[in-house]
Amino acid sequence: MDKKTFLNRFNSEDSSIVSSIYDKIVLAKKTNRTIYTGEFYTPNIWKPIESICMELGIGVYTNGIFEDAERKIMAFSYDEVWDYPISLIKITCKDKFNKLKHKDYLGSVMSQGIKREKFGDLILKNDECYLAVQLEISDYIRMNLKSVSRCTCAISVLDTSITEIPVYDFQTIIVNVSSLRIDCVVSSLCNTSRSKADELIRQGKVLIDYSEALRKDKILKSDCIVTVRGYGKFKIIEEAGWTGSGRTKIVVKKFI
Repeated sequence: MDKKTFLNRFNSEDSSIVSSIYDKIVLAKKTNRTIYTGEFYTPNIWKPIESICMELGIGVYTNGIFEDAERKIMAFSYDEVWDYPISLIKITCKDKFNKLKHKDYLGSVMSQGIKREKFGDLILKNDECYLAVQLEISDYIRMNLKSVSRCTCAISVLDTSITEIPVYDFQTIIVNVSSLRIDCVVSSLCNTSRSKADELIRQGKVLIDYSEALRKDKILKSDCIVTVRGYGKFKIIEEAGWTGSGRTKIVVKKFI
């Protein structure tokens, strides 16, 4: 696949990112070595590349440490990839009186001058935050991150071979939809009218795998992430049959 054809598979706003990834694919094929991306990418980038690995003529592998990870690094190799340059960090805050949120940890890590693309998902469990990061910056975070939202914290780098990896907390629900079109699904997920769902889409408040939904009539597929600003984030799992009135039942995991 030539570069122009590759780039045409993606939205134009992703062109610089996708161009860099294509160069890594070419390098992996030319050198017959495993080449990793230096950054974590959201599903709007890694999913399409995974889907065309046969056309690329080389294996495409992804890893974000966590099950159901959204942000992942990619590896391109003729052989299956097992080791990735990723570390799992645990951030433990010592102030038990402050209930820290996802945005508090995210802001504190980025305040160290670290780009968002250099670390992956964050999962909060009790008073601890688990964070997937590029291997090259794990020691930097361990030595420099001293507090989160004014709360003193301790940083540890975990051995993923012996550590129980935390998982996301989901609420699993069954949603009835008249169609798998974006506007129909958003209407049911948010328990609102189709006209309100259309308005949310027009306002750019609906994201599908982190890309803005541009067409309300696009059909959603299983395993996609639907984010509706002001309503939450949902993962479409699978179709689960039909109601007596002919509506489609879908299994959805709502992020808590």
